[in-house]
This record gives sequence, structure tokens and C-alpha cells, in this order.
Amino acid sequence: MFNMSSYAEWQRGISNRNFHVCQYFLNNPRVSRLVAVDFLPFTFKRAVRSWLEGVAGRVSGKIIYQNFTTRAQRINDKLVVFSTIDSLFSGKRVIQKLNLVLDKLNQGQNKEKRITVSYFPIFVEQIGQLNQDLDVFEAVDNWLEHPSYLKYRKLLQKNYQIIAQKADLIFTVAESLVDFFKSLGRTKDTYWVPNGVDAEHFAQVSGVAPKDMAKIQYPIIGYLGTIQNKVDVNLLEYLAQNNPDKSLVLVGPTWPEFLKFWRPVASEIKRLKKYSNVYFLGRKSYQEAPSYIKQFDVAIIPHKLDKFIRFTHSMKLFDYLACGKPIVTTPPSGVDKFSHLVYIAKDYADFNQKIQKALQDNDPNLVRLRLEAAQQNSWRSKSDEILNHIQEKLG
Repeated sequence: MFNMSSYAEWQRGISNRNFHVCQYFLNNPRVSRLVAVDFLPFTFKRAVRSWLEGVAGRVSGKIIYQNFTTRAQRINDKLVVFSTIDSLFSGKRVIQKLNLVLDKLNQGQNKEKRITVSYFPIFVEQIGQLNQDLDVFEAVDNWLEHPSYLKYRKLLQKNYQIIAQKADLIFTVAESLVDFFKSLGRTKDTYWVPNGVDAEHFAQVSGVAPKDMAKIQYPIIGYLGTIQNKVDVNLLEYLAQNNPDKSLVLVGPTWPEFLKFWRPVASEIKRLKKYSNVYFLGRKSYQEAPSYIKQFDVAIIPHKLDKFIRFTHSMKLFDYLACGKPIVTTPPSGVDKFSHLVYIAKDYADFNQKIQKALQDNDPNLVRLRLEAAQQNSWRSKSDEILNHIQEKLG
């Protein structure tokens, strides 16, 4: 599995679709072993971080292979983590070392089907080069439309074309990504598998307020997620201005790259911090997230309506549903499927009006339906769907 994160990041409580699918694969008896390839760095800054955390950092398991730029370690009987910075210099070197590690793992083992699953469109050298039975690609968003990858646009265009031509199976997080691959000539074996949620994770948390929320005035309009380019900061300011008697609580980091490349928005965030009813609480781990959502009176998804958002599918929608919270959102991809459970706003004024309506929302039947919707969209069911397609393709 070629990941869009590192094992060290997951250990710190950072979660994404890649993390959840990985966890359920590890718990599924159909998967006998999983080699997790940490995010392959393509910038010097990321390479330094990857080396410190994955190659030279604390050892979590038994070392299988190690040199100055690479380390593979067995975490348990089922999970092996492979970390390298060789991708900064040579994709072929990454493949050579991976093959060496896989050969070591397969000594004395019965022949198994080998599948590569990639979340990382910057790197496609693994396709057909690891003696695999299937090449699978998981399209999480469209990186061509992400402002942080603008200077890699030509490489991404080339790689998406290679994926469209050579991957045996493609899964997409948004329905519009199926059409995107059709535009590249891909007409079969492409499936839309939306995001999911671990409903039990959110159900088991008590309603006790975290310390940094204990003194915040209710009612609380809450957002949980990274403050990055897809967040409409002007909408947040509009809400702060029009709700002086309410607290606007933003739980999550302000992405440094976001501020570096989008200075106008950085100034908007600085302006937002001037409001006394706005609270920036910073990054919280996946383990902490339910405790914060439980304190929201209404949960919001204030995303911009641009090209990038068309190719996304909000994980936080399901996190909010799993807590039974009323939700007000702009209309990103896939949210219309839940229009009977959430409030979808068409503009700033409508967003604010729907917040007022959501704050009066105390229908226990709606809470029950939200919880049921979360249960019906579990990561277990999404991961099983992916494995079912893989098994069917293997014949």
C-alpha cells in the first residue's frame, strides 16, 4: 500500500481515508499481510522529515532491512512498514529495495496473490514492477486541482494518464472522479466508493467538555478539520459577524503550506482572529475528535465551491452524523445524498439562516436517522466493497 501519509503520522493521531482502509484491511482475514509504504518524499523538506521519523527515528518493530536512506520493520505478524527517502533521487531504487524486502518476506511462504494499492499519484513506478497480480489505485481528490501541487501539474497529468491506462482497478472518493478517468479514456473497472466512518469510535465518548472548551460560551457553531484552501474563510467571518451571541469554534490546524502559497487567505485568517467569539483550538488527534464534536450545537462544513471541491467527499460529514449533530454545509460532492439529514446552503445568508434553524433542531427522530446513516456508511463496509472488487477481478 503506497500511502499518502506515514505510519508515524498515523501513530500521532492523524487520520484519513488511507488510514481507515489500511486498518480494516489489517483486521480482515482475507488480507494475510500488508506492507505499508510511507509517503514517498519528492521535496527536500519532506525527505528530511521522512528520514527523521521513518528511517532514523524510533524503531517500533523488528528491523527487516536498513541502510542510510531506507528502513523496513515488521510491526506485527501482519504489518510491515517500509520508509525511504530514495524517491527524492530515484524511483527505480525504491522499487529495487521494495522487491528485496518482499523477497525476504516471502521466503518459506506459500504463494499469495500480491496486490498494490496506491493513494499517491506523484509516484507510479510501482505499476507492473513488483511481481504483482493486480495494480489498484485509490483516487482521493484530484491533485491536479490542489493549489499546493500546481508546480507538479505536468507530472500529475502524465501520471493520471498512466494510471488510467495501466491500473487494473480504480476506486474514487467522489463520483465526479469516475467521469475524470473517463475523460482520460478509462471506461471500465472504475468504481465510486465514498468515504465512511467508524461510528463506534464516536459513540463511545462521553459528553464531558475538553479543558480548552470548558469556558467557551454556548451555543457553539463548530468546525473540525484542517483550515486550508478549501475552507471559505470569508464565510467564517460572515458567520462571526452575524452571530455575536454565539461561539464559532474551529478545531484543527492551519495548514502551513496553505498560508505560504495563499497569503491573501492568511491575512483573512489573521482578520478572523480579531473576533472575540472565534476560537482556534489547533490540531486534535483522531482519538480526541469525538469529544470536541459532542460539544457542538451545530456542526458546519464551510467549503468553497471551486474545481477542487468537486472532486472531494467530506469525511467530516460522516463524523458529524456519527455524533447525531445537526449539520449545515455548502454543497460539496456527495452531500446531496443526505439532503434529508443535513441543511445545504446556497449562499452566505442562507448558510446563516440554516444555522439558526439547525440550532432549533431537537427532533430525536432526526438524531436517530443520522446515527443510522453513519452505521450504514462504515469503513468496514467500504473496505469490504474494495476487497470484493479486488477478489472478483482476481477471478
